[in-house]
Amino acid sequence: MRWRLDPTRLLILGFAATILAGGLVLALPISGREPVRLLDALFTATSAVCVTGLVVVDTGSAYSPFGQAVILVLFQAGGLGIMTLSTAFVLMLGRRVSLGSRDAVQDTFAASATLRIGPLLKQVVLWTLAIEALGTGLLFLAELQRLPPAPALWYAAFHSVSAFCNAGFGLRTDSFVTDRSHALIVLTLIGLIVLGGLGITVLTEVGGKLRRRLRGVEVEPFSLHAKLALGMTALLIGVGAVGFALLEQGNTLRGAAWSDQLLASLFAAVTPRTAGFNTVDYHQLTNATLYMTILLMMIGGCPGSAAGGIKATSFGVILALARSRLRGESSVRLFNRSVPDDAVAKAIALVTLAFSLVTAFVVMLTVTELGGLPYPQTGGRFMALFFESVSAFGTVGLSMGATPTLTDAGKVLIMLLMFIGRLGPLTISVAIAQREPRAELRYAEEPVMIG
Repeated sequence: MRWRLDPTRLLILGFAATILAGGLVLALPISGREPVRLLDALFTATSAVCVTGLVVVDTGSAYSPFGQAVILVLFQAGGLGIMTLSTAFVLMLGRRVSLGSRDAVQDTFAASATLRIGPLLKQVVLWTLAIEALGTGLLFLAELQRLPPAPALWYAAFHSVSAFCNAGFGLRTDSFVTDRSHALIVLTLIGLIVLGGLGITVLTEVGGKLRRRLRGVEVEPFSLHAKLALGMTALLIGVGAVGFALLEQGNTLRGAAWSDQLLASLFAAVTPRTAGFNTVDYHQLTNATLYMTILLMMIGGCPGSAAGGIKATSFGVILALARSRLRGESSVRLFNRSVPDDAVAKAIALVTLAFSLVTAFVVMLTVTELGGLPYPQTGGRFMALFFESVSAFGTVGLSMGATPTLTDAGKVLIMLLMFIGRLGPLTISVAIAQREPRAELRYAEEPVMIG
């Protein structure tokens, strides 16, 4: 039987090949200021291509400018998607795009299958370059206050691309802890992260409606997907910021000016949506704040973006399902529209699979990292490993400091989790979209007690 390269297999092979090539390049002497083990280089490449940001060696000090440039290329490629880039190259060469590639790209970036692949890819590239260029300009103004023009431009470009791609890679050892009071840097990063996590189709829809409104043309209502993505993004940021401010009032925010508290709380609410930057030391947060952050990391951003997680729209559908059942309604409704049953089933499947996957990897990590030690002797490392696992699955990149201390087996597990977290929901979506309904035997129903 011939092994057909369908979109799902192409996605997996594309990402795996890029990770392998990137890891081999990062292991070369030219890429490092100091020798980097092949496993550590592969870990960095996996984290970059999967736009996660977890690192076992410091990016700014361990890698040379060449190595840093390689990492930037890897997370830029991961953010856009290997499938999208390869399809764009085919289009540039004037060749026909296979139906499999067309379906995969549309499923990645489009809420509607009616969008044409050419304009779709053009939107992806234009929006990405425009937003990253704007972010680079704003960060460059801030970096000029402490660096010469050339390194200031490099730092600005690196962090702008990393923020928009939700990659979380930084060139400073403490991420942005020393910049927590710098409004221009913090607000620019927040804007890049939010825009990168919304998805190209939402950005395109919002941009198109703004242009038509400025021209005085009547604007039709937003699509249900855009309303849900924007609404859930605002809700999660609002709840996260208020929660962080309240829970950390007597801890990391103690004695800080109200403006600094606002910046820190907003950033702490935005960065778990798979960005990975931090302006506070996560090892010093309260247990309640850490658990709230874990929930935000698990939810992640929106479909069609560089973000990971189960997606904010999936979480919104789950909340709407719970509300409809509490009200005794048979259909799931959002914004005066009914959500298709297959979308509800897909959201439930993704949440269930994500929970099961993270649980399995947490158990395996505790075995490789803690062995048979009883809990009192682990020094709180279970929370750090739990946090690390959710961060890897959600392709977030936040860490409580456990990443550099992982054993080789633990590093391999985190690499697999990053890879699955980046490709899992997407490949499941593509597989479901391709699968043709088949005739099935309908059995007699029998009640099951729930709750």
